[in-house]
Amino acid sequence: MHKKAPEIFYSDEGSGHVIVFLHGFIESNEIWNHYAEKLSENFRVICIDLPGHGDSSMLDEVHTMDLMATEVRNILEILGVNKCLLVGHSMGGYVTMSFAAKYSQFLKGIILLHSQAGADSDEEKANRNRVIELIKNDHLSFITSFYPGLFAAEKVDQFQKQINWLRSIGKKMSPEAVIAAVAGMRDREDHVKTLENLFVPAMVIAGDKDTRIPLEKVKKQIVNAKKVKLEILNGIGHMGFLEAEEDVFVLIRNFAQQIFKKKK
Repeated sequence: MHKKAPEIFYSDEGSGHVIVFLHGFIESNEIWNHYAEKLSENFRVICIDLPGHGDSSMLDEVHTMDLMATEVRNILEILGVNKCLLVGHSMGGYVTMSFAAKYSQFLKGIILLHSQAGADSDEEKANRNRVIELIKNDHLSFITSFYPGLFAAEKVDQFQKQINWLRSIGKKMSPEAVIAAVAGMRDREDHVKTLENLFVPAMVIAGDKDTRIPLEKVKKQIVNAKKVKLEILNGIGHMGFLEAEEDVFVLIRNFAQQIFKKKK
């Protein structure tokens, strides 16, 4: 079933305990198609197009992580979901951390897939601003060149079909929507303490070849996070849901089975 809440698109498949998937920057809920198809045999699976992405409308000039988290909350309330496992890839993980800070009562657990809890450094913020200028000048060239660098360098040729598919998703976005997401990531809050103080189980899935979210950065953030389990994908970049699809599927399924078996 695919539905549109006011301005926000989502899919809703299966029944039972709820897993909610949030995609990354210039992606859409389509990236979770295979996961939703398999997981919906045993769970209720909701995949959301974040504002400005996929079939969801732009809501503001800057799509802050808090704004996106609030839209996720709104969808859960519309659908009558009281508890869920929230899974976020990259930017979707930033939204997940904002959600955990604001709406923890909805959570049974979280998974950060190639994501992290920290804010941008001054250098990273300056780079975001440069990216915004690139998008203003030629957003289609930016989108075309964006995806290959997300994969482990030695696997780029192997994943050309998937890269072209991702490009087709990204090219549907307006320049304004892409800029709104970049600005939102630039301005996001630091949630390392949120991660450390979680009262629900969490899993961080990281690639040892990820140049966007380096493994060492993730390791430092979870030193004092007692509820967080780290899973490392060897030889994998930033796109483990494609580069190691079966491994990531098993990690998510097993984590979901584990947390939903526990008593509230």
